Amino acid sequence: MIVKKPNPAVVLIVDDDEAARLMMSVTLEEAGFVVVTAENCANARAVFAEKTLDVILLDVLLPDGDGYDLCREFLATPKGKDLPVAMVTGLDDLESIRLGYQNGATDFITKPVSWGTLPYRIEYLLQASRNLVDLSVSESKMRALLSSIPDIIIRIRRDGSLLDMQVGSHVHDMAAWVEYEPDSSQGKLPATVMAEISDALKLALDGHGMQLIEFQWSDDASRICHWETRLIKRDDNEALMVVRDITQRKQQEVQMRLWSKVFEGSNEAILITDANFKIISVNKAYERIMGFTEVEVLDKDASVIGSRLHTYSFFRNMISLLNEKGHWQGELTNQRKDNETFPCWYSISMLSNSRGEPENYIAIFSDITEYKNSREKIEFLAHHDSLTGLPNRILLNDRLEMAINTAKRQGDKLSVLFIDLDRFKNVNDSLGHAVGDQILKEAAARLISVVRNEDTVSRLGGDEFVILFPKLKREANIAEISIKIGEILQQPYFISGISLHITPSVGIAIYPDDGEDVNTLIKNADAAMYLAKEKGRNNFQFYTPALNARTLDRLKLESDLRLAMEQGNFELHYQPQIKLDDGKIWGMEALVRWRHPVRGLIPPNDFIPLAEETGLIIPLGEWVMGEALRQQKMWQQQGFTGLVMSINISMLQFRQVDFLARVEKLVEKTDSSPQLIELELTESMLMNDMESSIDTLKKFRDLGYRIAIDDFGTGFSSLNYLRRLPIDVLKIDQSFVRDMLIDSASLAIVESIIGLANALGKETVAEGVETKEEYDLLCERNCRVVQGYYIAKPMPGNIFKEWMESIYKKTRD
Repeated sequence: MIVKKPNPAVVLIVDDDEAARLMMSVTLEEAGFVVVTAENCANARAVFAEKTLDVILLDVLLPDGDGYDLCREFLATPKGKDLPVAMVTGLDDLESIRLGYQNGATDFITKPVSWGTLPYRIEYLLQASRNLVDLSVSESKMRALLSSIPDIIIRIRRDGSLLDMQVGSHVHDMAAWVEYEPDSSQGKLPATVMAEISDALKLALDGHGMQLIEFQWSDDASRICHWETRLIKRDDNEALMVVRDITQRKQQEVQMRLWSKVFEGSNEAILITDANFKIISVNKAYERIMGFTEVEVLDKDASVIGSRLHTYSFFRNMISLLNEKGHWQGELTNQRKDNETFPCWYSISMLSNSRGEPENYIAIFSDITEYKNSREKIEFLAHHDSLTGLPNRILLNDRLEMAINTAKRQGDKLSVLFIDLDRFKNVNDSLGHAVGDQILKEAAARLISVVRNEDTVSRLGGDEFVILFPKLKREANIAEISIKIGEILQQPYFISGISLHITPSVGIAIYPDDGEDVNTLIKNADAAMYLAKEKGRNNFQFYTPALNARTLDRLKLESDLRLAMEQGNFELHYQPQIKLDDGKIWGMEALVRWRHPVRGLIPPNDFIPLAEETGLIIPLGEWVMGEALRQQKMWQQQGFTGLVMSINISMLQFRQVDFLARVEKLVEKTDSSPQLIELELTESMLMNDMESSIDTLKKFRDLGYRIAIDDFGTGFSSLNYLRRLPIDVLKIDQSFVRDMLIDSASLAIVESIIGLANALGKETVAEGVETKEEYDLLCERNCRVVQGYYIAKPMPGNIFKEWMESIYKKTRD
């Protein structure tokens, strides 16, 4: 191992005597020094600027200057501040020595020089310089240490007299620690302090080791100071006393004890986390409320304990607000250890470090289940009738206002029913309020049972109820419900062994016909209710007389329709379909008619929509199909063979799960041929659920039935779906046929449908042909089959047979 020797010291010799320079250089170089020389001040300045020097030997008398001035010049620079300088001169008088030291010289070497001792003299100068520098650094460190410590360091004798005192820069009342006796310069500790430390001082001086005590003392009665003192023995009569002001620490300890009491004694749960939301502490209330022990939740992520039911985005937004404002308050849904959920009110605060970064989060929360239940109960009572639990006038007005706004935006209607129990006051007065209350509660329950979830049944007071029906489709629905309400409310009330019968009077107001605001609608419904009472009670009345009459007429028509189904007042008429290429009969379309005993023959447009709305279209459609197939079979037996019977199918029929089975049953019953049965469906029916429609139609086609799309071109259809649909016929709607002679667009549509059908291998039937011009034009455009008044109107079966006989005769002739 090679030990690296320290670099040799560099010595600058400044002397105008060449022999002296040479002798000193040789002597010092042989002793291991590095020597540089200069013969005057100018050369010395150049060397000083270029070299790093350890010591300078400087002659006093130089040709271009004074050695004293040069010494002062070098030492005044940062580079030469601690550099040792020895003045070398033959002048040994006291004045020369005084000037040398006055200008900063470290030592004097007189001529003639003792060459043997010169290296040792230089080494001594270097060592002394190094020691001086070290001492300066040590003193600086000591001063810095004393300035940074908060302590008072005192050397004290057994009797309390002070030998020395060192005070840190943080101590501002050091004078208070020293008292002087009269005519004495000897300082002592104040008597009150000495009384506090005397026992500990004696123990320390008697060899019982370091003593640590705390006491309270201040020279100012207006403030309280706490001190911590260590007493360490130095000898039998002297101790070192280190005193520190712990007032702030004591205050913090008091605050911590108070916080600890609050933390553990709080009825609210307290949760403390680190900057990463890892739980570091919880209190007893947290354990009681949540069911977790502190051990179970320590170091767990706070977002996955308890309030984990909330989304990640919710916590992200909450943390963003916490970091921005330093606090957050709000309601969270919490979850106990047993998975029970409950509402909590949280107050969360962020604690920052000295750099303003999040260091801790403190969450305080409480279970607000009882509060919310109470609030909900108060809220309920404020908006509901206390007897029946129904919405009161306040809640009704709010909901009606919202329903009006919605109806206004969407262009809908809504209805308000005002219901009053007839002669309820008589029951209440004769049997008592207890019986009356029972009737009202039972009436409320019955009203709820006949409405939808979105409807509102409310009690305004007494025996008055109001029902709100939003999204009204047709007035007849309200009339139907009013009938149900009358039926259910007048059923017997069995109370205390008594059977009571009460009837209602119902008034109806429609938005926007009878009012466009809450008060007007309720007022007009109330007026309609009084009209019902005037008409004998136990009935309903619309506020608008015309609407009242129209609705009653529609209800009567619906009642007659149901009766017609029971009594068989329907009949079929048949409209022929003719092939354009040879004029022969292709088939016929079966069209239902209603023979009303009073109104006479009612056309389909007046009762088919009503049948669809009421669901009667299903049994009516089955009757039509059965009667048409029976008639077709009869004509076949009479020689009219090969004719196709076209039958219209309704949406409700087609969407029945067992529709195919029902048709097959009728075909089997009449012994009909599927190849001569054509089912007519509209575009809108098929487009409602295209995939299901395609599947159903394929089943019919596989069995041999013909499929036609009625009124083609009036709805919306996709050519892609049209390509996939298993159909045989496209029926051109009569609106296009009627206008094709005067409207080029209608003619273009007719031509397009014919061309499309031909391209897809389908047949075309034009409906509503009423003139020879229309007939001829369709013939020119290669339409396959036509029907309409130009051929013949729809006819009853017996007349249609006579017409067919005439056609057969013409074609034979």
